[in-house]
Amino acid sequence: MQTSEFPIFQTLLNDVHTKAFGEPLSFLPHGKAQALSWFIEETTGQLLSYKTLSNYVSAILQKEPETINPTTTTLAILVRYVQGGLRGNDGVVWYQYRGRQLQPQRSAAQC
Repeated sequence: MQTSEFPIFQTLLNDVHTKAFGEPLSFLPHGKAQALSWFIEETTGQLLSYKTLSNYVSAILQKEPETINPTTTTLAILVRYVQGGLRGNDGVVWYQYRGRQLQPQRSAAQC
């Protein structure tokens, strides 16, 4: 994953974890990873492997963006989970979310 997008991915996965479990992102044991996979599938109708989710959480907690490379489809599934099953092109869903996350950074840089 590009280092520049890693903080956005961290925010997204933290939002996913908070929505699912009501707590900030933390280690994802096997049972919790499976539950998260089911929650995502129930909301979006799309499946993300519990192993993939565990790998993403590990990469974030260890601050290792180079160890993961989520596809645009995967990123869109996570955005849809957080925002309630948005429809549309995966790229558009992800880049709109990404743009909203970058906007506060741009505003701060302009001040």
